[in-house]
Amino acid sequence: MGIIEFNEWLRSARDSFPIGLTLLHIVAMAFFFVYPPLYDLICRLCKRERRTVLVPWEDVVAVCGFNPSLGPGAVTGFGWNFALLPPDPERPGYTLPGSGIIVGVGGLPGALAQWEYIRRFMEEGADAITPSAKEWGVEWYDAYVAREKAECERTNDSARWRRFRRKRLWEHARFAHWYTEYRMKHILPKAVPRDWLAEWSKPLPKSQWAKPSQAESELSEHLRAAYQRGETFIEMGDIEKRFGVTVPKAPHTSYPTLPFRENARTA
Repeated sequence: MGIIEFNEWLRSARDSFPIGLTLLHIVAMAFFFVYPPLYDLICRLCKRERRTVLVPWEDVVAVCGFNPSLGPGAVTGFGWNFALLPPDPERPGYTLPGSGIIVGVGGLPGALAQWEYIRRFMEEGADAITPSAKEWGVEWYDAYVAREKAECERTNDSARWRRFRRKRLWEHARFAHWYTEYRMKHILPKAVPRDWLAEWSKPLPKSQWAKPSQAESELSEHLRAAYQRGETFIEMGDIEKRFGVTVPKAPHTSYPTLPFRENARTA
């Protein structure tokens, strides 16, 4: 009932534009600043312990879920979620409860594309992915707006420029890029104790590198060749069946995890 009442409030806010939607946007922006300290306070009151968990990449689980949205009368929408779930360090073969990354995607093809993007970054490095991963931050956004303005001036399309500025203003686009940059530089580094992540991130000697199985290396070569031919991952289907390569499952072994508070005290 609470969801239904909230939806009714949103509709009434939309109908009373611009006052209702303006207030809604102000509340939404204020939520960015109120939520982090409120969440930390609730965690302290509930004595919920934070843990920074290092997980083997081979054991990370990728899941795509279909979630139809239900309204008072019928199904009102169809949503897809893509999730990366870390394994439980103490229960091999299970994921860690209450953790992971979940994002909304446009469908199964979008989830497959998201996974392949992350996989190539993790296994082949930053040079294997497109530059779109760097499209965040105030500096990038200002350059993007400058390019759009120059294009509109070149084509003498003032109406397009006004629509562009109005849409970016209504979406709080510059604020979103500023907030992303602020989180990346100031909030996320505090998620682990000082200097601990830097120490853990030091490159391992090549002799200690994990070596992929022969089947996995062969499958990766097939994928590289397919990309060079212009094929896309979302159109390939089951790649193990297509290329006739069966990759063995990664061994599910337990691994050490480090409690957040304990490391914070010793950092």
